[in-house]
Amino acid sequence: MPRQDLRESWLMLSPCAETVSFDGAWTLSLREDGAATLNSDRHGQRLQGRWEPVDATARAYRVDVLTFGGDLVVVPTGAGCLLGSGTLKNIDVRHSWFSREKRDGGDLVVSVSHLMAK
Repeated sequence: MPRQDLRESWLMLSPCAETVSFDGAWTLSLREDGAATLNSDRHGQRLQGRWEPVDATARAYRVDVLTFGGDLVVVPTGAGCLLGSGTLKNIDVRHSWFSREKRDGGDLVVSVSHLMAK
């Protein structure tokens, strides 16, 4: 993949550089150079892989880390970022990744209504 494409994709993906799985057992770390790391203290595992853009206009990216692999979409939220498993119109929350930043109330806020109108 050309470095320019990777750099442009990183601008959209960087707010989701550090996310946690739905169950809190895994963290997903993405780097600008296309590297991806899955880490679980609970399971005592650290896995290395890659990410790449699939469709920039749909904010879609593929993350491949050994047994974990899938297409994810960047969904801006009030709490930072959500890497949704699926498409903007159909996200599987249980297989998605959430910003690691804590909100004051501890609630996760997601709003995609302005994206769905397009």
